[in-house]
Amino acid sequence: DRERQQPDYAWVIAHEMAHQWWGNLVTCASWQDFWLNEGIATFMVAAWKEHAFGPSAYQEELEGAQRRLERARASGFDKPLAWSGAYPSLGIRRAIQYSKGALFLDHLRKELGEEAFWNGIRRFTREHAGKTVTSHDFQVAMEKASGSDLSSSFRKWVHDDS
Repeated sequence: DRERQQPDYAWVIAHEMAHQWWGNLVTCASWQDFWLNEGIATFMVAAWKEHAFGPSAYQEELEGAQRRLERARASGFDKPLAWSGAYPSLGIRRAIQYSKGALFLDHLRKELGEEAFWNGIRRFTREHAGKTVTSHDFQVAMEKASGSDLSSSFRKWVHDDS
């Protein structure tokens, strides 16, 4: 059926399947690091779309995430991914933890390159399978896989330095 060949058809299925790894196999230690569940799952939908439908489907997914984040910013709200405060609405929480999380992963992918980025995702998943994680655990895995100091990127995107 033609509808099933469209990139938007399986968004929820791909997102929830990603949670089998990031959310179930590896889960966040606290709500502060919830972006690790939702941001990674949201990014993996884009990566799956890229694999299934090509680079334009990946870009389109990230553009949607950027639009959601921009709406939150336009309302005066933008926080680090690991922010521990209260969100004014569920929509804004999702714009930060889901959309900004996915955009941060895209940023890391571009910064590190394909091999180091995907090696970092594999390392993070394998080293923490069956455990709870923090944003620091993710940073360490990505730094080990890439041989790069990512503290600047993590300070800018993830950590609540207030």
